[in-house]
Amino acid sequence: MEKMENIFESFIEPTVVLLILVVLLVFNSWIFKRMKSTASNGNITRGAISFFLVLIGLLVFILVLPIDKSLKGQILGFLGIIISAGIALSSTTVLGNLIAGIMNKSMNRFRNGDLIKIGDLQGRVIKKSVFHTEIQLEDSNFISIPNLYVASNPVKLIRKTNTVISASVSLGYDISRDNIEKALKEAAISAGLSDPYVYITSLGDFSVVYKIHGFLEDSSSYFSTSSLLNAHVMDRLHEEKIEIVSPTFMNQRRVDEKEFIPTQVIKKIEPVKEKSPEDLIFDEAIESGKIETKKDYIKEIEKKQEALKDKLKDLKDDKEIEKTKSLMKRNEDLKERLQNSIKEQIDKDNLEK
Repeated sequence: MEKMENIFESFIEPTVVLLILVVLLVFNSWIFKRMKSTASNGNITRGAISFFLVLIGLLVFILVLPIDKSLKGQILGFLGIIISAGIALSSTTVLGNLIAGIMNKSMNRFRNGDLIKIGDLQGRVIKKSVFHTEIQLEDSNFISIPNLYVASNPVKLIRKTNTVISASVSLGYDISRDNIEKALKEAAISAGLSDPYVYITSLGDFSVVYKIHGFLEDSSSYFSTSSLLNAHVMDRLHEEKIEIVSPTFMNQRRVDEKEFIPTQVIKKIEPVKEKSPEDLIFDEAIESGKIETKKDYIKEIEKKQEALKDKLKDLKDDKEIEKTKSLMKRNEDLKERLQNSIKEQIDKDNLEK
C-alpha cells in the first residue's frame, strides 16, 4: 500500500505540469478570442505563444518525471535531436512560413480587403494567418499563398484612391501623333479617369506603341474600369477613322480604298446594374475589408476614450463632467455595436464556410 502511495505521489508533479499547460493553452485561446473583435490577425501571435508554451511545458514535464537523471538526460538529448532535425527539415517550409508570417504582420505590408499583386497572382486579401495569406482572385476563386512566398517576392499594393489605370495600343507611323494622343485622352476621360496623359513606349519597325494613363478615384472598380478604358480607346479611335490593325497585317495587305473599321451601330441603353463586377467577384474580400475598417474605428474610439478619461480628471464644473461622461457613454455604445457587428459577420462567414 505504501509503495502505491509513493508511486501516486511521484506522478503528482507531472500531472500538475500537464494541467497547468492545458490551462495556459485554454487561457491563451480565450484571451485571443476576446481580442478577436478589436485586434487584427491575432492568430499569428496566438499560434507562436501556443508553440512556445507546448515546448516549455514538454521540457518541464520531462524534468519532473520520477525517473533516473541519466535517463532524463537521454530523453532530453533525444528530444533536442528531434527538434533540431525538425527545424532543419522544415526551415524552408513550416518554420520559414511562420517567421515570414510574423514578419509580414510586423511590417503591415497590406491589410484585409487590399488589392495586391504577387507575381502573376492578383486579387483582394481575405485573411492573413500564421502560415499563409488567402486572397480572392479576379475570377472570384480563392488561393492560399505561403507566407514565405509573400515575403520573398515583391508585393504590389494597388492604391485605394487615385490609382493609375493604363492601356496600350500600337498604331502606324502614317497617323498624326497629335490626333492619336487627343483621341486617347478623350477615351480616358469618357471611361471615368481624370488627368489623362500619354507615353510613347516603343518605336517599332512598323508601328508606334502608345500608352494612355489616367487616375481612378476609387480602386474598388479597378478591373471593370481597365476593361472600360480598352473599350473606349477602341471606340474613340474608330470614331476618328484611325485603324487598329496589327503591323504584320498592315505590311502585307494590298493597298486599296477599303478601311478596316467596323460600322458604327446605335448603342442600346443598358439598365443600371445594382452591383459592379468587383462587388460580385470580391464579395468576401470586401466584407473582410469592412471588418478591418470597423476595427480601425474601434481603435480610434478607444484613443478618444483615453483622452476623455484624462480630461475628466481635471474637470471641476459639474455640467462639463456630465457632458464628458455622456460623450464617453455614447462612444462606449458605438464601440459595443461595432464589436457585435464584427462578431456577427465573422459567425456568418464561418457558417457559410
